[in-house]
Amino acid sequence: MPQHILPELNEMYFGDWEMRHHRDLTHEDAESYAAWCTDWQNAVPTNGEGFQAFTRRVERFISRIDAFSDCQNLLIVSHQGVLSLLIARLLAMPAASLWHFRVEQGCWSAIDLCEGFATLKVLNSRAVWRPE
Repeated sequence: MPQHILPELNEMYFGDWEMRHHRDLTHEDAESYAAWCTDWQNAVPTNGEGFQAFTRRVERFISRIDAFSDCQNLLIVSHQGVLSLLIARLLAMPAASLWHFRVEQGCWSAIDLCEGFATLKVLNSRAVWRPE
């Protein structure tokens, strides 16, 4: 299987907030963090990437998904935020619906894509994957 490293599938970039605890942000970047907590879909983390830009980036991958698939199987390895957003958008749900899909670590999920229509077949399986 050919491998591609795609920046579109990187997790949302939180800028100065990367690897920081939210309790620290309430003191050290209180204004920006409060704005983000109030409106996470539109506020942007300090020197980071906002949710709108993150969504556009992931949607760029979705628009090109056929280019990476041999029409059989496509394995995507990424972070929870990206995978949840991919599921929501492939299912034609609003981007903010990503919170409805808790993608567990060490699990695999399967989405069937047929002529632009997506069906979520498996979410968070730990079973050995066997192609159909």
